[in-house]
Amino acid sequence: MPNKERRDIQTRFKKGQSGNPSGRPKNRKTNAAIVKDVLLKPIRINEGGQSRTVPKIQAAFEVCINKALKGDIRAFVKILEIAERLNLLRLEPEEEEITEIRRILVYPNGSERDI
Repeated sequence: MPNKERRDIQTRFKKGQSGNPSGRPKNRKTNAAIVKDVLLKPIRINEGGQSRTVPKIQAAFEVCINKALKGDIRAFVKILEIAERLNLLRLEPEEEEITEIRRILVYPNGSERDI
């Protein structure tokens, strides 16, 4: 076969075409995008005779909170884990620090004296 070219080499690539024409399709969603779309897909829930539309993840979280309020320990632990990851359990000081202490004496006759 030294003088004869192989048939598959002659037809392997067409002129002006590069790469794999039937390769990965454009605009294909990643797994993360698919999961995000599913979690954020709106659903309608009925609450107290009224309906409202919320994302699925919010509805799932509300179900978890309701279970925790009814006494489900595993649901309560899960809510605490989520709150800790989001730094929602960090307590911030409500009062300013004490920088000065004063003693004021009030006498029965109504006068004050700063010590």
